[in-house]
Amino acid sequence: MRPIEDLASFVRDLGSECTTLNINQSNLVAGSKLGRIILWGINDGQQKWSIDVEGPISDLEIDEKIYVTASAELHAINRENGHLEWTKDIEGSSDLLEIEGEKIFVTSSLYEIEIQDYTETTLFKFNKNGELLDTINFEEKPWFMKRHNQETILGIGRPRCGFLTVDNDGVISHNQTETNSPVNLGIKTNYGFLLGHSDGTITEIDDCDRKYTKCGDDSITAMFSNNISWKIGNIIGNLFSSDGWVIDLDGKISGIVETEDHIWVSTNSEDNMIYLLDKESGSIEYQFNHENKIQIMTLSNYNLAISDDEGKIMFFDVKTLNKRIEEKKDINEDLDRRNLLKKRLRALRK
Repeated sequence: MRPIEDLASFVRDLGSECTTLNINQSNLVAGSKLGRIILWGINDGQQKWSIDVEGPISDLEIDEKIYVTASAELHAINRENGHLEWTKDIEGSSDLLEIEGEKIFVTSSLYEIEIQDYTETTLFKFNKNGELLDTINFEEKPWFMKRHNQETILGIGRPRCGFLTVDNDGVISHNQTETNSPVNLGIKTNYGFLLGHSDGTITEIDDCDRKYTKCGDDSITAMFSNNISWKIGNIIGNLFSSDGWVIDLDGKISGIVETEDHIWVSTNSEDNMIYLLDKESGSIEYQFNHENKIQIMTLSNYNLAISDDEGKIMFFDVKTLNKRIEEKKDINEDLDRRNLLKKRLRALRK
């Protein structure tokens, strides 16, 4: 059993639990629970800048600037030097961030301690100068937000569940799904989007159809789609593929990505693991351990980044990964042979 960081091109430290992780063509950006944001170059792993705001960092998007929701604020940060260009108060607890064209969409939720639940959410629309264009209020907390066909799509929890659509005129509509179960998370695809529910249901929505798939009875915790098939993980370690196979892994599935060669799956339990699976059958080809719980796995082209709950950031070049795996495999096999030889020599001396 080898540590996954042995295969990394570089490993960096964010200082506290990583809550956001983003990659573009040349940079890796991470945000922490305590409010630190760091940008590294992916070619050499060198830190270009660091900035601290009031945490936790909720969401982050890389555009011509870096836009960040943190605590009760929306920030715009200069991408080249890390200078804070402007900050806007968005009240409550900042949640989700989405950029489309010249518009910035942000959600902020109010939590009532007395009832231990969220009671109201505001959807803000800003332009890129930080000017507020519109606000819309609704009751539920959203756990997913993306723009699709000129509308804002929000996957929501109780009491109504399902999803909301908000058009460009601010008209809000509630869409009920087949299951009356809260949405935990969602992802956007080329054809629409997928929503994962707390009862194990998957809602697939495209421009002309809606489909429901039951993936066990337990809460969905991770999703990935390559626009041909999807992979779904739940809280007890079941991994479902739309290609028709299911495998059981140990612990909560916290992340899924699919490269050209493997499906990567991270699980958190007493032993925090990362599995590299065969893409056709789901069988385990390699497995690695990690000392801390994996928080986020994100993939952009051939660049993969993984973060954990202690702030460790690992970056992988998946084009060279198979070579690294084989090199480590040869080294480990050579060490095993040497250790066995030493053991036999000690036995002969006795």
